[in-house]
Amino acid sequence: MAASNVAGALRRSLLIKVIAKPAPSREDVTSVIELTASKVVEALAAQSMTLYLVEGNDITFRHVYYSPTLWADNPDKEKVFEATAEKLLELKLPLGTGNVGKVIETGEPLFFTADGPEGDSLKNMNTGFDVRSMLTVPLKGNVNIGAIQVLNKEPHAGTDGHFTEHDLKLLQEVAEYSATLIQRMMDPKFELSADDTAKFIARLTDTPLITSEEEIEIDEKLVEVVGDAVIRREGIFPHKQLTPNSVAVLMSNPLDYAKRDSFQMTTELNIEETRVASATFIENLVKKFFKTEAEAETNVDIGGVAEVISTAYSPDAESGEVSAEDLESEDSAPIVQLANRIIEDAYISGASDIHIEPQEKNLIVRYRVDGLCAEKLRLPSQVSNALCTRLKIMCNLDIAERRLPQDGRIVFKKYTQKNMDIDLRVATGPMNHGEKVVMRILDKTKTTLPLPALGFSDENLEKYRKCIQQPYGMILHCGPTGSGKSMTLYSALAEINDPDINIQTAEDPIEYTLPGLNQMQMNRQIGLDFARALRCYLRMDPDVILVGEIRDSETAGIAVEAALTGHLLVSTLHTNDAPSTVSRIGEMGVEPFNVSASLLCVCAQRLMRRVCKNCKTPYTPEGREVELMEKALGWTGEIFKANPQGCPTCGGMGYKGRVGIHELMVNSEELTAGINKELEVAELKRIAMRDGMKTLHQDSFLKVKQGVTTIEEALANVPPDLIT
Repeated sequence: MAASNVAGALRRSLLIKVIAKPAPSREDVTSVIELTASKVVEALAAQSMTLYLVEGNDITFRHVYYSPTLWADNPDKEKVFEATAEKLLELKLPLGTGNVGKVIETGEPLFFTADGPEGDSLKNMNTGFDVRSMLTVPLKGNVNIGAIQVLNKEPHAGTDGHFTEHDLKLLQEVAEYSATLIQRMMDPKFELSADDTAKFIARLTDTPLITSEEEIEIDEKLVEVVGDAVIRREGIFPHKQLTPNSVAVLMSNPLDYAKRDSFQMTTELNIEETRVASATFIENLVKKFFKTEAEAETNVDIGGVAEVISTAYSPDAESGEVSAEDLESEDSAPIVQLANRIIEDAYISGASDIHIEPQEKNLIVRYRVDGLCAEKLRLPSQVSNALCTRLKIMCNLDIAERRLPQDGRIVFKKYTQKNMDIDLRVATGPMNHGEKVVMRILDKTKTTLPLPALGFSDENLEKYRKCIQQPYGMILHCGPTGSGKSMTLYSALAEINDPDINIQTAEDPIEYTLPGLNQMQMNRQIGLDFARALRCYLRMDPDVILVGEIRDSETAGIAVEAALTGHLLVSTLHTNDAPSTVSRIGEMGVEPFNVSASLLCVCAQRLMRRVCKNCKTPYTPEGREVELMEKALGWTGEIFKANPQGCPTCGGMGYKGRVGIHELMVNSEELTAGINKELEVAELKRIAMRDGMKTLHQDSFLKVKQGVTTIEEALANVPPDLIT
């Protein structure tokens, strides 16, 4: 059997450890050593194995193994060998001592046999048994950090106790992989480059490594069909179509099954062949095949436009090509460029909203990224009217009306040559220093995520999937704006979407375009609202109906009627938690018995920032934090906090990305009785918790326990429960 095949199980186990812990601790060294030792003994059938590590100026014994065959004829010897192992583990040798010291110093292996030229040295080894063969190989990282030594093959191996050249090759291979891991765990400054990581993973997984385009065949049409949004998000580059439903891909980590599943569910293409490529190589391929967007990322010079505008209003500005008067016109080139650059820059920054806020002396532009607003630009206040008017023109609003709020929509593809297929939902309103504009970015290229990727706990995911498989009833999602309600609803529809059911949606606006769905855009200016769309849909033989939002009593009444007459209806509401949704529907005029009869479940949700995987810091909570953990989960232990300095991955923030938390209230007999009796919200919450509902606070602390976020972030989003 080839050496790489023999060591396959070891390599995969070690790789999982590397991937699972971006910042491994020194404690992980012991488990890696034990795993390495067990696999070495198994693969080489060694009677004895010792692993040494260099610590300062000493060589330490870190693992000692003796086979039971050494005392098979004399059981009393077992305790002698146990005592010897304990003494050796406490022993330290000066660097350069003996054969082990020579191997560590030179980096070259030693292979001795009793009948060879170095046989006498084996006889002088004080081991308590006859040594017939010895292999000693270095643990090579970027320096030699130790060595592995094995003595004698087991009698059943049939080699009279002697190792072979094949055994030497295998031991060297295992030592190389183990050394890289151990050094990474012991030395926080030791890092692997993207290319080195790719080589390491390719060898660990026995997967071909791709380093240049000449080594693979790239199907440009396939790349275009899959799209850069999926490729960038999953880090999976499809390069060849194998069958109508399967592809060959490049991945930086072929054992990342979560990304594989997400890619397959999104594209409906099975991954049949996988090759390893560095993250840098995949990124360069994406830039090559999606040149326009790559150019957009490098050409968004928002600072340059802002500098021109600020200079024109400077008291020291000399008359030149651009005057202050020019910049107060919504049609001037700098204002047009500024509006476009703000939108482009926000999109590339991953912002969900753009806030343009007039102040007394300045115009402030802020982006909301990962749920937090941050200032991006500060411009002279004189440019406020021109910029606001320009944005109104882009979404066909009344530029003469400055006293009343207005809503509109920008189809940005009309105003840019860059490959940005985005729409913006625009709201304007009069403030004390002028009109404020807020734009919500809707990325039309963005696809839905599979339900398991949204942050549902295993328990909640199982319950929610049962609800969306029901033939009729009402499923409601509640939470503030930007809490991920729409994404969850679309992901649910994507999971149940099938040619044998008719799914109709009424949306304002259409945020995601999904194949197989019949989607209707609301237009209140011509009287097309949710209630009218619902009445229309009830005459169009639907199986599943999505209503973007239940805003009024008419929509609520028709929605409940639809749920009671054989349709599955899903929609959203703006309430703080799941139990209060029941009273909110009641306030809209729906009778309690109709609510209880139609309701399948209510899911309240929020989005919390994820703590950065690369720089998060483990610590043991104390005091009030322990009380909160024990009250929420009945558990306390090591958790993580954000690094105040951050790292390049998270841009110095300590947090990167967001995850959902959910409060899933599933209807039950007791809850139905409580709704019919019109019990208080607090009592409904107690009933739901007795039925197994985990509150938003409890689910947020579950994410803390799992190392996904921090206690500070959990408490910032959801206060502790007052009801127990």
